[in-house]
Amino acid sequence: MRTAAIFFAALALLPATSEASSARRARYLMGTVCEVAVGSADVSDIEGAFAEAARVESMLSTWTPDSELSRVNRGERIPSPELSALLEVASQWSVRTDQAFDPRMGNLIAVWKTRTTGALPAEDEIAKAMNALPRRWEEGAFGKGYAIDRMLAQIGGSEAMIDFGGQVAVRGALRVSIADPVDRQRPIVAMTIENASLSTSSGSEKTFEVGGRRFSHILDPRTGQALPPRGSASVIAPDALTADILSTALYVMGEDDGLRWADANGVAAVFISPENQISFSDAARGRALRIEVLDRNFTSKD
Repeated sequence: MRTAAIFFAALALLPATSEASSARRARYLMGTVCEVAVGSADVSDIEGAFAEAARVESMLSTWTPDSELSRVNRGERIPSPELSALLEVASQWSVRTDQAFDPRMGNLIAVWKTRTTGALPAEDEIAKAMNALPRRWEEGAFGKGYAIDRMLAQIGGSEAMIDFGGQVAVRGALRVSIADPVDRQRPIVAMTIENASLSTSSGSEKTFEVGGRRFSHILDPRTGQALPPRGSASVIAPDALTADILSTALYVMGEDDGLRWADANGVAAVFISPENQISFSDAARGRALRIEVLDRNFTSKD
């Protein structure tokens, strides 16, 4: 997880500052900046939260060869009870999303070289990577969400905010914004989230070009293909792990299929298209989010 943006592309959020926060600290973890703000909680809880994130990184990071997940991938050990339970949850989401999310993407990531400069593998290389055994676990689309949930568990009090490389989790209420997929400094949609997490996936954050074609770092597990940059998908969920996983899954599905899936499953989702159009799932419109479009160049679909 040296550079979380490569996998998460969830850097499109511009969280507002909580007026109730009495302390705020930042730390570089999992390849990105993690910021924690607390209200009535003991400030020492922040350090405990950072320590917990470092522990989770040491368990999950496939960037480091001695992490537990790296050793599991090499067949050197069986997963601990904690890791086994997490991988089971991730596997269940793969089934529920018809593999639009897949936690076993390591072989595909290797042939597409999305961790470095990117490459366009031949079709037989893609097929081999999809069928190769063992299928290697890849924490990119769920590790940060899990870390955020574990961090919040270390913080007492009724108000807290974690902004981990753009994915935000809140205890209490907070006004946040989703940014332009191609300009993360440009807020497009504002909303209030309460006791929830907001995660955004965007293929515009990191791209590469091969043979005149532009690809994002996000791969479709169902086809083995790298997806083109095509706006963003955001999910609001009660926990950060679910938001992290589903923002990736809905981006892979695409706007039309993603909205249908979100509506069928009661998921609060927001899509921003390359044509500057904003679409909301029924659950997003139905929640008391106080949604506001901030940029007149973007329009909300009815």
